[in-house]
Amino acid sequence: MITGSITAGFRTMLDTYLLEALASEDHAFVMLFILFMSGLVGIIEKSGGLLGITEALRGFVKTPRSAQLAAFAAGCLIFFDDYSNCLIAGNSMRPLSDLAGVSREKLAFIVDATAAPIASISPVSAWVGFEIDLIQQELNRIYELYDEPTVPNSGFGVFLQTIPYRYYCIFMLFFMFSCILSGRDSGPMLIAERLNRIYGRTDGGEGRALAVDGGALVSHNEPAPDTPCRWWNMAFPIAMLLVYIFYLLVYTGKDPSNPNQTFLEIMEGSDSYSALLWGTMAGALTATAFYFLQDKYQGRIIWFNVKGYMNKARRTIRSFRRNNTDIEEETETHPKILIRYDEAMSSFMIGMEKIFQSLVTLILAWASGQIMQAVGLNRLFGAIITSPGLDYKMLPTISFCTSILIAFATGTSWGTMTIMFPLIVVPSYEASSGDLNIVYGVIAGILAGAVAGDHASPISDTTILGAMASECKLLNHVKTQAPYAFITAIWSILVGTIPSGKASLNNGVCILLGFLASVFSTTLPAAAPINKTGRFDVVTELYILITKNEYLLKLKEDTKKVSETGETLILPKEADDTTKITNDMTKHLVDDEEIASSDKTGTGDDAEVGVVPESAAARSASIMSGISEVGPEDPLPNETTVDADKDNLADSTLSA
Repeated sequence: MITGSITAGFRTMLDTYLLEALASEDHAFVMLFILFMSGLVGIIEKSGGLLGITEALRGFVKTPRSAQLAAFAAGCLIFFDDYSNCLIAGNSMRPLSDLAGVSREKLAFIVDATAAPIASISPVSAWVGFEIDLIQQELNRIYELYDEPTVPNSGFGVFLQTIPYRYYCIFMLFFMFSCILSGRDSGPMLIAERLNRIYGRTDGGEGRALAVDGGALVSHNEPAPDTPCRWWNMAFPIAMLLVYIFYLLVYTGKDPSNPNQTFLEIMEGSDSYSALLWGTMAGALTATAFYFLQDKYQGRIIWFNVKGYMNKARRTIRSFRRNNTDIEEETETHPKILIRYDEAMSSFMIGMEKIFQSLVTLILAWASGQIMQAVGLNRLFGAIITSPGLDYKMLPTISFCTSILIAFATGTSWGTMTIMFPLIVVPSYEASSGDLNIVYGVIAGILAGAVAGDHASPISDTTILGAMASECKLLNHVKTQAPYAFITAIWSILVGTIPSGKASLNNGVCILLGFLASVFSTTLPAAAPINKTGRFDVVTELYILITKNEYLLKLKEDTKKVSETGETLILPKEADDTTKITNDMTKHLVDDEEIASSDKTGTGDDAEVGVVPESAAARSASIMSGISEVGPEDPLPNETTVDADKDNLADSTLSA
């Protein structure tokens, strides 16, 4: 369309659009920041800091509720990178959630649903540089087209202003927290949780799945087996990173000619690109120096081990005098530095390697955005948006819904943002005559909608990574998480983008209504996994009423028995080997070709409790005895075998 021929278009795509995407100075800032941030995460992971945070939370895990809260807290604390969030929270919390009777579907939902929402709204994360760059490009276009723009010319300042308008990200965190506290679930998630609780499973349930080649999905940057995992090795570098970035934002934003600048004016006038780039590199160097001050010895951390350094120097001198430069065996039993210099550099490179695929996607998305502008797609959207028949107050809702559809279809939130920003931001500014409420709402709608569509997409990278890190079957994860994403998106529209865009409600009131809506959705229509009547959520009960599904009716009766007797039910192994769910409502619990083959008691010799690295398994085994409850409040009941009715059910399913 642009060049008139396929061959010329192919060459233009390579030597013009891709090259310009790489050659842009702003894009280079963003890529370097993302690389440095990922490298810093790699160093922190190697030091044991990331695992130390999760281990610090393990002491609170006593019930299914506390196990879910610990996973939620881990996801919130690892706010600076969604990939690291999924890998660390999923792998480290999986053994604990299994032992507490939490289904793999629920763990995967918590891991996945905290990753992108937290990273996308955090002022310090791998996302912020990319989002600021997109915002700044559109601000530059607005300042080129209009003489007196009403919007501030600061990508970081506008980024901060849009955070309260990102209703989906905020409401999803509300929804998840309320769901955990209430101990209730709905739809496929409720079925998965109920199957775990009433049959006393401690192996993750029907949704469990091993990673590729039968092994666990692990990072190749794990701390050494003799490295003590301490929470401060993550907390201190991240705290210093925040200090560096905040100081640099203030330093670059101050105007010597205007001593009466407000804080917001300073932030809007700051050079966010430089602050993020310098701050992340300073944070990486500070973290490395911080780890050099610590020695490890027999599971302990020794600070400022001056005596040890002097002894090591003496041993080295004696070794050279004996013409023996290999002192590794001699010093093996002595304190060693937490991370050697070569390990720090290697882990920094491994951290950058993890983000390479995302950088490739990002570059292609930048090029695609420029191509779409070249073919005039932005002018088409502009003509539609500025037409008199369209109410500009609905633009935040339109941008949110459109972003959901694109992200769901493509599976990439960053690609969706790159496509949407050039198409809708400037036309929205023109249609609303510079109304900041609409501009902020449209930008936030794009960013939040991309996350929402990404959550529901089975081809999303974070969806796949969250399922793999939690060792949950991908299809099970998608089918149990998608209804929750849909509910949250609906509330984001009804009490968020629509009333906010029409200025009928204050933004703070919209957030409060979203919180109340999340509490309502996770209490009244939902149901606890174990309850006296065995009832399901409202939608599932309606489904049972219409279809008379025998499997769900039997599951309901089993729930009543567990509630009355206080004893979990155990399927005989022969029934467990052959039981399959074939109804459309419940077939999400097992794949059509797969038959569950593990002992559902979780106590046999061949029971799986999650394949994890040996060190992590050893650390979690010590707290096994402390996990003693199945329900949010009920103690773990004694196990008993199923009655004759259950045997009949197994026979009938076998013959089927």
